[in-house]
Amino acid sequence: MMHAQPLPWMSPLEAAAAVDEDYWVLLYSGAAPGQKSFLAHGLKQQLKAEDFEPLTAIQSKQSQPFHERWFGYFGYDLKHSLEELKPQPAHDFGLPNLWLMQFHHLYVFDHAAQKLVRYSSMPHAAPLSPTPLTPYSPAAISSLGSNMSRSDYLGHVQTILDAIHAGTLYQANLTRKFFGEWAQPVDALALFDRLRRISPAAYSAYLRLGDCHIISSSPELFLRASSDGRITSEPIKGSARRSAAPQEDEAARQRLRRSEKDRAENLMIVDLMRHDFSRCCEVGSVEVEALCALTTHPTIHHLSSIIHGKLRSDQTTLQAIAACFPPGSMTGAPKISAMNLCTMLEQDARGVYSGALGWLDADGSAELSVVIRTLIINKTKFEFQVGGGIVADSLPEAELEETITKARALCLALGIDSTALHSL
Repeated sequence: MMHAQPLPWMSPLEAAAAVDEDYWVLLYSGAAPGQKSFLAHGLKQQLKAEDFEPLTAIQSKQSQPFHERWFGYFGYDLKHSLEELKPQPAHDFGLPNLWLMQFHHLYVFDHAAQKLVRYSSMPHAAPLSPTPLTPYSPAAISSLGSNMSRSDYLGHVQTILDAIHAGTLYQANLTRKFFGEWAQPVDALALFDRLRRISPAAYSAYLRLGDCHIISSSPELFLRASSDGRITSEPIKGSARRSAAPQEDEAARQRLRRSEKDRAENLMIVDLMRHDFSRCCEVGSVEVEALCALTTHPTIHHLSSIIHGKLRSDQTTLQAIAACFPPGSMTGAPKISAMNLCTMLEQDARGVYSGALGWLDADGSAELSVVIRTLIINKTKFEFQVGGGIVADSLPEAELEETITKARALCLALGIDSTALHSL
């Protein structure tokens, strides 16, 4: 039983700074009008797995608010439990493919109304007190590297283009990993605060998982589900770097709006998501609400689309997640061909990146972001990945530049000059 307790308003970051535990989650949506933030702590139970099988028992249609809410991530490599795919190496940080947690205490922050409610299975425990957050100062990085050199990446793009021209696939989302190490441990929550200020996003998240920290500023919704079976996805494809000069910035917006190549990327993924939705939704219920809408973020412009559907009576939200996983915007089309080719080229496990992160409830409701614009930290080591959809008229040099654009906010948070990534 979860007891509701209204509390005086404090910011989610002030509350998070008061948590002194090894396992807890902050989903911060302060940049998204009308959405709520969640802070969950006091670990009750956790589920770690390498496939979807253990998930079948966690949605029981109980209606008591937040009593059966799970928080965590679905790693990209869960794909191997869904399809016959080429093997991929293990992730360096040793994180499981799936990690979900339930907590005794859940703080729900309504930013618009400035209201805060704590839901707790231990109501007599003292609530968190607002605690100032120490500002992050970029720490010295002792090493920085990548799983691909510049020439490797350009060559891989050409390999994908050759496959497209041969008719093997239409699009592939090639990703490149960057990794480094600090001379000493850093304040990961302060780093998250710095990132969410530099790059406000609707689906910012901080997960403390023992020695590992997941820091995300994702702008992309993978799947939202309501308890009545309605599901939504908002894939992003098509990007342009922002400029500090208003005229140049507007010119970049208009170029993106008119770009046939970027629209082609988006349209292919919308078609893929419609196909994935059709595997679990009622016939005729899958609709595209918005197509290639231009959205602007602090460091980048994007093209975004919105797809809706209504689950069939024999389908659950978990089955919908499996039907649509991994997010189509991170694979390409056809999905299996694209994933197999990218696995061969990348030669490195994506891990949490390219998967999904957020929450799901016993009543079938859920909200999961696509894991992009994300730092993974393990003690003094860190990594992040960036990628882009390669289509028939992609230019290798332009695709390389797009990855640097997408890394810009993460580099600013880390105190790295993003142009330095070119030389790795």
